[in-house]
Parts: sequence; C-alpha cells; structure tokens
Amino acid sequence: MRPCMSDSLPNLPLHELHGAAESDAARSDIDALHAELAKERPSAEAIASHVERLRTQPRLVALIANWFDDPRTQTFLADLSSAGL
Repeated sequence: MRPCMSDSLPNLPLHELHGAAESDAARSDIDALHAELAKERPSAEAIASHVERLRTQPRLVALIANWFDDPRTQTFLADLSSAGL
C-alpha cells in the first residue's frame, strides 16, 4: 500500500527531464528516480541519491532542483524518513 503522504508529492517533471537529458546514462538515472518514486515503499535515501546524480547534469540541474527543493517534495521525504519506509 502506497503511503498516503504521496498525495502531497509534486509530479516529477518526467517529460521535461527526458527532453533535456543529453545522454542515455542521464535518461537511465531519470527512469531510476521515477521507478523509486513508484515503489510501494520508496526510499528517501535512494531518491536523494538519484537526485544528486541528476544535479551533476548541467541541463537537468534546474529542473531537478525545482522539483526536489519544492516544500511538498521535502515534506514527502521527511514523512518517508519518519515513517521508517
């Protein structure tokens, strides 16, 4: 069962990220982040790790930062951590 707090998670700008990705490796990282978010029990640590890799891509940094730094995303991650998921 998916945590109810996921309702507050802003949508990952998947289409925009894929459009800005310059390599297959970047697209794979985007897909890995998306897959982690879709899990029944996503890991806050895994999400942060994927985001850090994406932040190294110049064309993706603003898109991923806007999503990750959104207060709703941060609340979602804090809820995951506090729930032990």
